Amino acid sequence: MSVFTRGFAFIAIGLVGCGNYTSSTRPAREEFYAGHYTESAKSLEKGAHGEGDNQLLYLMDRATILYHGGDYEESNKDFHQADKLSEIKDYTSLATEAATLVTNEKIIPYKGEDFEKVLISQYLALNYLNLHKYEDALVECRRVNHKLHLMISQGKRKYKLNPMARYLAALIYESQGEWNDAYVDYQGMRELLSQFPYLREDLYRLAWRNRIPDHMEKWASEFQLSQDEKEKIKREANWPEVVVIAEVGFSPEKRPHPAWYAIPKYVPRHNSIETVNVTINGEMKGSTLKLFDVESTAIENLNEKFAGLLAKRIAGVIAKEVIADQVSRRTDPLIGFLLWLGLYSMDQADLRSWLTLPQNFQIFRKRIPPGELVQKIGLELVGSENSKGHFTEKTMQFSNRKPYPVAYLHLHAI
Repeated sequence: MSVFTRGFAFIAIGLVGCGNYTSSTRPAREEFYAGHYTESAKSLEKGAHGEGDNQLLYLMDRATILYHGGDYEESNKDFHQADKLSEIKDYTSLATEAATLVTNEKIIPYKGEDFEKVLISQYLALNYLNLHKYEDALVECRRVNHKLHLMISQGKRKYKLNPMARYLAALIYESQGEWNDAYVDYQGMRELLSQFPYLREDLYRLAWRNRIPDHMEKWASEFQLSQDEKEKIKREANWPEVVVIAEVGFSPEKRPHPAWYAIPKYVPRHNSIETVNVTINGEMKGSTLKLFDVESTAIENLNEKFAGLLAKRIAGVIAKEVIADQVSRRTDPLIGFLLWLGLYSMDQADLRSWLTLPQNFQIFRKRIPPGELVQKIGLELVGSENSKGHFTEKTMQFSNRKPYPVAYLHLHAI
């Protein structure tokens, strides 16, 4: 057997051994969607804590499941490990990377899409928020957009900054009495998501907190705030607050690109939930508002990389033709033809992705009159009759160390 055919056999065996992460972990995701977080996380534990080409995926999926199950400390351990894996520069050798030209990306460890690397920090921030470790949460909020800045400046990507990280940071700063820092982030949020409804009160309130009269006038004029609305914003500034962070729907999944089968393309999955209605003590208080769209971000990010992926696949086509031609010349045309068929049969898109992500993140904020007892918070999913929601309810926590208490709830709505 020639060196070329021995190489082909080795590659084929290697590909068979890789397996299909998406199909093999489907039972774990079904448990997750059913709200069986402990069982789901346990089934992914071996893959998350053992080395392998899909370890990063196991870590991200398991950490997400642990977060929804309320095990924030354990979730953070997996997310921190995932964060380190995703940042390794020389993740694969040059020889292995070159081999993907004639095979496919499945033979190398999954490195994570750019937006997935960013969302690791976003989940770390949410975990720290639930653990009341506000400084750590703020660090991760800043890391979200720091990562994006590097991708934009060094990677020359046409990405957008993450409004959710900016808004969470503003909310945390405000709850801790850091009025100036909160105001800076609310203004930054205005640049990222200018029509976000809560900003009309947020910006006026923080301008008032920071005693900047001209800014108060600016926001009052821009948002057409009446005198009654301005007084209400100031009156409620120190009231306790309920914050609901909802993860709604299913993230998109990768399919072969219709224009080039060996390149992946994100395709939306069916989602029946649009928003979540929130009642407090039986009274309707409003609905969650979309803060960050995972689906559109995933699709846009992968589209941004399409030209580079296409160039690599074209180079792969040329490499396959050269290899097959050399084998035909040195051995037998039939062997060269069979090798050519084998190489093209391996030309498949890498469809691995972080599938426990939601379609989007949404938020609800409501201030509660001092002294009012919050006995029941109801969450009604607006969508299909078959949709279900899993959430952890938390009681209001009052503390003299904060300007006002904030109770956070998270909801998994699918």
